[in-house]
Amino acid sequence: MPIDQQKLEKLQKSGPRRVGGARLKQKRSNRDAEADDTKLQATLQKFNVQTLTGVEEANFFKDDGKVLHFNRVGVQAAANYNTYAFTGYAQEKNITDLIPGILPQLGAENLQFLQQIAESLQKNPDALNALKNQNQEGAEAEDDSEIPELVEGETFDKNID
Repeated sequence: MPIDQQKLEKLQKSGPRRVGGARLKQKRSNRDAEADDTKLQATLQKFNVQTLTGVEEANFFKDDGKVLHFNRVGVQAAANYNTYAFTGYAQEKNITDLIPGILPQLGAENLQFLQQIAESLQKNPDALNALKNQNQEGAEAEDDSEIPELVEGETFDKNID
């Protein structure tokens, strides 16, 4: 059977796609995140964990100067087993981003980071001004969320029309 050179070149250019042969299956991940969460919750329930209320945020300080910041954190504790579970969305931030609010949380192990921050603020006074402005903007945002004072003689109905 003679081989047509044009067809042969066309097949070689088409690359690794071929017709026929064994079917290649896609690799599937063994577990998804939801299955992991349910297994973790089942294991925690074996330890008789109790949910701690009143925890608004949590910060985990890393050795490289970063902070794992949990906003709206869920905390479960099993004191008998020395087990604590923190659930929620974690954001990795620099210490300088959280500096005004986390000063009471910093211990002796973070003293070198505080010294580095102080030195950088002394070298760059613009950064100190930016930090002050950030604190003022945060305070103004809190003021906007308050309920306004009632003014005698004014009603909200006039503004609707």
